[in-house]
Amino acid sequence: MERAPSILLLGLGGAGCSMVARLSAALPAEVGALFLDTDERSLPADARTIQLGRQQTRGMGTGGETGAGLAAAESEEVALRRALAGAPVVVIVTGLGGGTGSGAGPFVAGLAADSGATVLCFATMPFSHEGERRQREADQAATALAARCHGFVAVHNDLLLQQVPADSALPATFAAADAWVGGAIRGLAAAFAPGALVPADPAAIRSILSTPGSPTLCAFGAGEGPRAAMTAARAAVECPLAHGPGAVTKVASIFVHVSGGPELTSTDAFDAVAMVRQKFGGNTATVLCARTDPGMAGRAEVSVLGASLPEPKPAKARKGGKGAKDDQSQTVFPFATDDAVRRGFFGGAPLTIVDGQDIDVPTYIRRAVRLPAGP
Repeated sequence: MERAPSILLLGLGGAGCSMVARLSAALPAEVGALFLDTDERSLPADARTIQLGRQQTRGMGTGGETGAGLAAAESEEVALRRALAGAPVVVIVTGLGGGTGSGAGPFVAGLAADSGATVLCFATMPFSHEGERRQREADQAATALAARCHGFVAVHNDLLLQQVPADSALPATFAAADAWVGGAIRGLAAAFAPGALVPADPAAIRSILSTPGSPTLCAFGAGEGPRAAMTAARAAVECPLAHGPGAVTKVASIFVHVSGGPELTSTDAFDAVAMVRQKFGGNTATVLCARTDPGMAGRAEVSVLGASLPEPKPAKARKGGKGAKDDQSQTVFPFATDDAVRRGFFGGAPLTIVDGQDIDVPTYIRRAVRLPAGP
């Protein structure tokens, strides 16, 4: 009897559907794909799909309107609940900045969480040259979506430009994101597949991503040659996905998947995990999964997923003449909000736009300058 997929990979909106279509052919049987969009043209003819908002958009897109994206998803609530039922892990891939992803994303994530699934989301963020409005809408959507997901990872498109030469073809620019996201999903799927030397299960992933809204870390690396697992671990530690704007660099709980050829030794696997833990943490809980694959002779991959509990909200001062200093549970210096990390003391000020560019974004990101490699 055919096993039901352990992971439901859900492409939402045009950007999400495009990435899932590129990834799905290379993913194992433990991953099932579902495509959701209002635009009929972005839905593959030979795949499992749900067209959103058929009455509202008449088979076309939302025109970048988040309200239309939400209404389109709400109109298919029954079909969505049916499709999401029974999936232990739901991985949403979408693009933010307006339209279906920004509008429908939080709603779909909420339905998935309601079904009992562990919900992980990878969301691409607009290029800085796409303008202030898309950036603002993407930031707002990311906040709303992260609150509904057990894990949320932002993939900043500006970082993709630094991974390829300036004269590279457009598909090569997005290949980096495909490698990061695809590697992370393969790591999760391989953990659930039979035959792992050190197995894991969906409950173990849920123990890592236990609380919606938790700051989430994701990284992936590949290596080959002697001690390929250590090379892969080093690549994961340096993965730009874990070092982008607002990325989490230390976590309390962590999941590490190491896969390699038949020559993979326990020493190599455990040394790779030790390198990852030294960089990212995992003192509260570390879940390890390892497997060998004859098709990976001379190669190895390391996938990392981690999370910490959300920062506690600062306590309000009590009434009756006593100040907040008497409340010992109050958080001290609660400055590390996403906006504050990005813009410091100017986090609450209007964006500074010059010639259509947000000059608060570092120049090397806005101009896609490739930084020199470290020593």
